Amino acid sequence: MKILLLIFLLGSNYSYAQIRPSMVDRAHMKLSSSILSLSDTIDGFFANDKHENLKNRSRLKLSLDTYFREGRGPYARPEINYQLQLPRTQKRFQLFVQSLDKEDETSEAKLESEGRGQDQENQDLTAGIRYMLEKNGIEFYTDTGVIVSIPVTLFIRSNVVKRVSFTSWLLKIHEQVKWVYDDGVTSDLDLDFDRRITSNILFRFVNNIFWSDTDYIIQFENGPSFFQQLNSKSAMAYHAHIISLNQPELIVSNYLLQVSYRRDIYKKWLFFDFTPFVNFPREENFHRTPGLKIGLQAVIGYI
Repeated sequence: MKILLLIFLLGSNYSYAQIRPSMVDRAHMKLSSSILSLSDTIDGFFANDKHENLKNRSRLKLSLDTYFREGRGPYARPEINYQLQLPRTQKRFQLFVQSLDKEDETSEAKLESEGRGQDQENQDLTAGIRYMLEKNGIEFYTDTGVIVSIPVTLFIRSNVVKRVSFTSWLLKIHEQVKWVYDDGVTSDLDLDFDRRITSNILFRFVNNIFWSDTDYIIQFENGPSFFQQLNSKSAMAYHAHIISLNQPELIVSNYLLQVSYRRDIYKKWLFFDFTPFVNFPREENFHRTPGLKIGLQAVIGYI
C-alpha cells in the first residue's frame, strides 16, 4: 500500500523537487557519467579519429511495472534495457542488456493482451552485441547474444525497418525474425499506417502478423490507435484492437481496449505510467477481463 501511494504521488503534480533535488540530481549525473564513460572507453579501443565528434547516446533504462488483474493478485515485473553504443566504431555496433522482447523505441505502445504466446510475468534478460547497417533507406540490425538463465541460451534476432511516405500517410514496415535455441523460430511483422491528425494527435492503424514454428499458428492484430500529446510533460494513447488466429479457421481470439497515460515527473529522466485495459478473450466466452498497469521508468545516461 505504501508503494502504491508513493507512485500515485509521483504521477500527480506533487513537487518532487521538495525531496532534496540536489542529492537526486548528483546521484543521477554520477551514474550517467559512468555509463557514458564506459562506452567511450570501449569505443576508444576500436575506433579511429574519423568519428571523434559523434555524440555518445548510451543509456540505461530501469522499469518497474506493477500489474493488477481481476481474480489474480498484483505482481511486479522489473525490466532492464541497457544500450551501450559505440558511436565512433563505424557507427554500427551496440552492446545491449535488455528483456528478450523489449523493443528499443520501435513502438509507442506495448499492449497488455491476453494469449499472445508470451508469459507476461516472466521476461527473460538478454545480453549481446548489435550490428547495424543502413542502405537505400532500409535499416538492418542483427542481435547476437545469450538469454541470462541457467543454463544460458543462445539467440539470434534480425530486424529490417523501412518507412515509406505517400500523400499524408506514412507506412512503417518492421520485420523481426528471431531464433532461440531449443525454442525455435518466430516471425513478427508490423505494417503500420500513420497519419498526423493535428499537431498533437497522431492516428495509427496497426497491422501485426506473428508466427511461430512451435505451433505454426499465425496470429493477427489489427485496429486503430491514437497518440495525443497533452503538454510538454504528458501524453496519452488510446487503442482498440482485434486479435485473431488462422487455426482451425480464421477466428477472433480477443478484443482489447487500452488507455495509457505517461508523464515526465522529473527532468526528462523519471517517468510515470498509468495504463488501464480490458481484454475480451475467447476462452472466457468474451467476458470482460479488466486490468491495470502502474509503472515507473528511470533513464540513466544520454537523455
